[in-house]
Amino acid sequence: MDKLQVKRAGENTPLLYFFFVVVAVIGSVWIVLSDGFYFIDEPARFLYSRFVLQSLPVTVETWHRPIPQWLFALPAQFGHTFTMFFALALFLLLLDVTYAIAVLKGIRHAEWVVLLAGLQPVLFDISYTCLNEVPAALAVVLAYWYHLRNRHAASLAIASLGIMCRPEAYIFAGILFVAYLRRREWTLLPLVLLGPIVWIASTTVISGNITTFFTQWAGYSNVEKYMTGISLAYYVENLHIVFGIAQVLFFAAGAVVIARSGKSADAAIPYAFIAATVLLNTLSGSELLHWTGSVGDLRYIAVAGPFVALVSAYGLSAIIEAARPSYARSQLSAAVICLVVFNCIFTARPHSWSNHDRVSIEMTRAARTGYPGLTLLNNNPVVQYEMDAAPTGGPMYAVLNRETLARFDNCLVLWDPYTANSIFSRTGLTTEAMLRDSSLTLIEQYRNGNAEYLLFRKQSPTGLALK
Repeated sequence: MDKLQVKRAGENTPLLYFFFVVVAVIGSVWIVLSDGFYFIDEPARFLYSRFVLQSLPVTVETWHRPIPQWLFALPAQFGHTFTMFFALALFLLLLDVTYAIAVLKGIRHAEWVVLLAGLQPVLFDISYTCLNEVPAALAVVLAYWYHLRNRHAASLAIASLGIMCRPEAYIFAGILFVAYLRRREWTLLPLVLLGPIVWIASTTVISGNITTFFTQWAGYSNVEKYMTGISLAYYVENLHIVFGIAQVLFFAAGAVVIARSGKSADAAIPYAFIAATVLLNTLSGSELLHWTGSVGDLRYIAVAGPFVALVSAYGLSAIIEAARPSYARSQLSAAVICLVVFNCIFTARPHSWSNHDRVSIEMTRAARTGYPGLTLLNNNPVVQYEMDAAPTGGPMYAVLNRETLARFDNCLVLWDPYTANSIFSRTGLTTEAMLRDSSLTLIEQYRNGNAEYLLFRKQSPTGLALK
C-alpha cells in the first residue's frame, strides 16, 4: 500500500469522530439507565475483582480469568457505575485499535469500522461490563495490529497472553504460530507459551502448588451443563443477532470484494479466527457433544466482532464508492447509520435486575434490617453485591454449605431455588432437608411462580436473646 493510500485511508474525517461520539453517547445513556448487571456472570466477576485480595485462594479455579479480574480490580473499588464507564472506555480503545487496523489494511472508508464494530448488538451489550470478552477482543486486535506492523514478537506474545482473558482467545495465538512457522521465524515460536506459563506461575504462587493449574483444567471438560446445550447450527443461524443485520450483509459483500481483488490471502488471519471462534464455541456448547458446561451464550463469539466489522467495512466501502451520483452516497450513509443504530438499541437493552434478583435483594434487605447482628448464609452473587461482601465470605456473610451451616450457632440462611444448590455450589442441601432441620426456624417465605424463597434463622439455646 503506497503512502498516499495510507494517508487517504487514515484521514480523521468528521464522520470518524461522529461515530465515536455515537457509540460513547449510546453507551453512556445505557449505563445511566441500567439498574442491574448483565444477566449472567457479571455480578460474580465484579465482586471477585472488587475483593480480589480477599479471594486470592479461590481465584486459581478454572472459572477465573486473571487479566480481566485484575484489570477491573481498581475500578471496582469505586463501585459498579464507575466500573461500567471504565469498561466503556476500554471498549472505545478496542474500537480505536480496530480503526487503526482498517487504516493499515487500506480500507477506503476506514472510519465506518467504528460504527460497524461499536454497535454490534451483542458486543455493545457487553461493552460496559466487567466480563472477559472485551479484554479478550482487545488482546486479539492488538496482536493483529502488531502483526500488520511486522512486530511479530510483540504480536505473538500479546496473542498468547489472551488465554488469560478467555481460553478461546488462544486460538489467535495458534493462528499466528502457524503463520510464523511457515515463515520459519524459529526464535519467535516459543512466545506462544508465554500466556500459559504466566498463568501457571501465578497460580503456583497463589496456591503454593505447581499442579493446581493442571488439576483445575483436567476437570474442565467434565463440567455439567446447567441448561440444555445448543444445536450444531445455532451460532450460524444467529450471526445476524450477534453481529447485526447490516454487518452480516456487508460482511458477505466484503468477502466478495476481497475475493475479486485477489486479497483473500491478506484476509486469511481474520477469516481463520472468525471461523475457528464459531466452530470451537459450537462444539463446546453443543448438546450433541456435551463437551463442557458451555450452553452457547451468544457473547462467546462476539470476540470475533472486530474482525467481522473489518470485512464488513470492505463491503460497505465498495458500495459507497459505486454509488452515483454523490448525493446517493449521503443517502446510503444515512440509511446505514439508521439501520445499525436502531438494530443495536432495539436488541441490546440497558441491564436490569431480573425478577429473581429483585426478590433476592428485597429479602436480603429485610434480613439485614430485621436481624442486623447475624451472619447471612447464601450463595447468590446478587446477595453478596447487596451486602457488599466478598464472595468467599466476611464478617456478616458466609457461603452456604454443610460446613458453614454446622459452624454457625446464630445466623440467617437465605435459600433461593437457583443458587442454593446449583451445579456451581454443590452444597448437598435440599429445600426439604432445610424445612425438616429442627435447628432452623422459617421466618419469611416468598413464592415467585414456581420458585420458592425461604429465610431461615438458626438459633442456638445460648443465643435466644440475640436478634
